[in-house]
Amino acid sequence: MPKGLIEVQGRPWIDRQIESLKRAGAGKIIVVLGHHREAYERVLKAHLKAEGVETVINPDPDRGPFSSLQAGLEMLGTEAKAAWVLPVDVPCPSRAVWESLDQEASVRSTDATVPVHLGRGGHPVRLSPEFSRRLLGVSPVAAEARLDHQIQQLPAGQVARVEVSDAKVLANLNTADDFARHAS
Repeated sequence: MPKGLIEVQGRPWIDRQIESLKRAGAGKIIVVLGHHREAYERVLKAHLKAEGVETVINPDPDRGPFSSLQAGLEMLGTEAKAAWVLPVDVPCPSRAVWESLDQEASVRSTDATVPVHLGRGGHPVRLSPEFSRRLLGVSPVAAEARLDHQIQQLPAGQVARVEVSDAKVLANLNTADDFARHAS
């Protein structure tokens, strides 16, 4: 079953995720759809009528997650001051995480700002407009077509790693039980 459609306490995970993002202060939310598009669109119908949630279609999702990232970045456009990346299988962390990352990126003018918990990096990742544009130039089928690889290739001063107390930044939900444990 697609991860975003797993039911948690009677509701699809993607529905809960969007509500969590709104509570955390998200402005424009872009949901990239590929496989199972029609099923996601049925679930997202109410959100799409509300302001701030849009979908974009990855025309070839078989190219992998990086092509979905690129589809979202293309839709976001160049006017955005930053892009945030949160995979569907990572629960939305607290507002404090988002604010800490944004503050650090503003102070240091970094290309990528990554939350760190217990020494490990996680999500959401904040991307500068310049870095987002560079990511659009990477072939989605290239070996380096992974966000973590692209961040590793940045000069050290262009990556900020911000220690946070919210362990959700490290979560990688794979089973219905995983999703149920993170349903707060």
